[in-house]
Amino acid sequence: MDSTRKEFDSTNVFEFFIRWWMHLAIVCILAAIAGVILSSPAFITPMYESKTTMFPTSTTSLSRSVILAWRDFNEFGEVEEAERLLQILESETVRERVSERFNLMEHYEIPEDAKYKNTILRAEYRSNFKFRRTQYGAVEVRVRDKDPVMAADMANYATALVDTVMNEIRRERFSLAYDVAQREYHNMMAQSKQYQDSLQKIMKMGVLDLGYQAQMLTRQLAVTLAESNKSGSDMIDDRLQVMGEYGGSNIFQTAYLRLIAGDMMVLQRRYQEAELDLENFVPFKFDIDRAFIAEKKVYPVRWIIVFLSTFGAGFMGVMLLIFYENLVARGIIRNKTVVAK
Repeated sequence: MDSTRKEFDSTNVFEFFIRWWMHLAIVCILAAIAGVILSSPAFITPMYESKTTMFPTSTTSLSRSVILAWRDFNEFGEVEEAERLLQILESETVRERVSERFNLMEHYEIPEDAKYKNTILRAEYRSNFKFRRTQYGAVEVRVRDKDPVMAADMANYATALVDTVMNEIRRERFSLAYDVAQREYHNMMAQSKQYQDSLQKIMKMGVLDLGYQAQMLTRQLAVTLAESNKSGSDMIDDRLQVMGEYGGSNIFQTAYLRLIAGDMMVLQRRYQEAELDLENFVPFKFDIDRAFIAEKKVYPVRWIIVFLSTFGAGFMGVMLLIFYENLVARGIIRNKTVVAK
């Protein structure tokens, strides 16, 4: 029977490729050339990638680490701290500052009169900025851009913004704590000063140690009375009257000042902690690797494009030829290519 009357069978695959190898070769070569051309910078903008790596710190409070020795300030953070860094990196605050610093609206060639220009900018930003937590607890920042220098600069700037934004949030929180601690400390200082001044006036009147003075004056009074020393006894009696008038106030104010001495120390320490936390810039990360300028592009991978285009064209060619031979075998179309044996 004429071979053109036979339907395609898996047993004659080799014979099939012998018949059509030249056609398939031409298709694959043309597809490969097309892949090379279409993957060139003229059609696909090459992208360069830079990355930074950082570890979170274990504490966000300088006062707790330095004054209270609560945690080691140089200790690496754990998952919770790493997730906190990721939230900051993915925030709108960081995106807006990076966009403003590098003028991404113009860099991404988004028209000013575009209806959804901010939505387009966010989409471009999300596609080019990637943040993730590694298996070792570090945070990795990857930035892709058509300009390798800009990719490295944006990666480093986004990483630096972590400390800036975190400290701004921290200052806002500690500012309130500082104001409260300062007000309470100064109020207690003023109150303590008032009692000290009042006690000093009483002490200038001769009321020093009420118990000891009363005991001594009572003995002297007994001696002067025994000696019939009226002037001496009158003088001692006057002093006893002063002590009687101001002695209670002396005891109260002395006891009160002793009582608030401990509270004053606590308030002073809180005031110093709040001031230290407010005035100092605290690092929230340890920079492990800074971004460097990439020398090779990461996108597109031209050999993959060429391979897939060649393979796809060859596969489609085989499918079409199989379909063609089946049509010929059924007599639907007349064969002008396949030679009968």
